[in-house]
Amino acid sequence: MKSSAGSERRYGEKDTLLVLDTNEYILGLTQLKETSTRLLDILPFVEGLRVIVPSTVLEETTRNLSSIHPILVSKFNDLVYGYEGFRVVSNEDLPQSLVKKYQRLGLSSEADARIGAFTEWVEADFLVSENRHFLRDLQTTAYQVLDAAEMVRWIEANLV
Repeated sequence: MKSSAGSERRYGEKDTLLVLDTNEYILGLTQLKETSTRLLDILPFVEGLRVIVPSTVLEETTRNLSSIHPILVSKFNDLVYGYEGFRVVSNEDLPQSLVKKYQRLGLSSEADARIGAFTEWVEADFLVSENRHFLRDLQTTAYQVLDAAEMVRWIEANLV
């Protein structure tokens, strides 16, 4: 993991940057996984932490949550747009060469490779996911891949 202390990044952030996979939002907002719910509960209130939301994750999460219950979409929007620490970033300019790199690094699906590539592209420190392909298969030094439980422990040990 690269150090974020004092370094300017692509989006001008000096804080610790996270990208959350779609499954973290769905599991957390539906309360299907306690650690994902806890992560979403604490993220808006941790100083020194920023969440970069890829536009495709925004769209995918909204689509999935709307099929479960419309109130969940409202909660998701409140989280993403209601807190200063969240920023939605379009990934339409994501270099295809970077996506291909992540396919070579072990992410065989295009969607997984895009989120892996996006995380590097925005120079995030962490990708948070419950997806076994990220947790088990991805081999990168550009950022750390943690599940929600590991991310909560890291936040509590380093930022709270």
